[in-house]
Amino acid sequence: MDIRGKQVFITGAGAGIGYETALAFARADAQVIATDVDQAGLADLAAAAAATGQVIRTERLDVTDRAAYAALAARLSAEGADPDILVNNAGVAFIGGFFDTPPEVWDRLIRINVMGVVNGCQLFGPAMAAAGHGVIVNVASAASAGPPPNLSAYAATKFAVEGLSDVLAMELQARGVRVISIHPGVIDTAIVRDEKGISPTISEAQIQALQHHYRTKGCHPSVVAQGILDGVRRGRDKVFVGPVAQTSAWLRRFAPTRLKRTLTLQNSREIGYLPRISAK
Repeated sequence: MDIRGKQVFITGAGAGIGYETALAFARADAQVIATDVDQAGLADLAAAAAATGQVIRTERLDVTDRAAYAALAARLSAEGADPDILVNNAGVAFIGGFFDTPPEVWDRLIRINVMGVVNGCQLFGPAMAAAGHGVIVNVASAASAGPPPNLSAYAATKFAVEGLSDVLAMELQARGVRVISIHPGVIDTAIVRDEKGISPTISEAQIQALQHHYRTKGCHPSVVAQGILDGVRRGRDKVFVGPVAQTSAWLRRFAPTRLKRTLTLQNSREIGYLPRISAK
């Protein structure tokens, strides 16, 4: 797919993967509309693009606010700016045991991670189908292939995003619209630095271990952005990108479930999702 001149709509673009994806598409000469609830992040994004001669349009958007989302979609349509490429990236995480993940956390993750994707697909997908072309990119996670412990709500929502993407891809195939799911591995973003996203039951030692691992072993979000760009250009169906992502995909496909869980548990103690076992 030739990206030059295409209208690209990206959610969660105020930081991390969305931020870098907006810059990557802008550098590829696409017309980028970047959205987020974080207006300071969007202002920084626009300035970063301008510094290298690109223009990124920014719009404040809460992906859980269906009415506001619909109003923005209608305004873009009236301007002739219906997206050719939709990147449903906005998402949040929560690290904590299942019994320590309160209902309000489940509600928040489902509203943002799942219903945010649903809203984008339902508001922009019909125009793509009517036009007979378009690409929907849904950012899931390597956790949908190999979820670690203490990440139940996040993993559940990312499984949902992958399942939605698979079904939507089949429904839209005959109508010229492609659907791609993206599965980032360990990415150095704020996922393990957001206090709202970590249960009080996670020890300080675990938090420090997680932050150290993501900082030293995780890849930069721009790697995922390039994976998204390449996936759109090459017409891929699923993109596993970043450390452990390909391993997760391989284990899901080939390893017995019990072996996969055993290996994941061992790795989770090294990373910090589980406390390390003290030597006697």
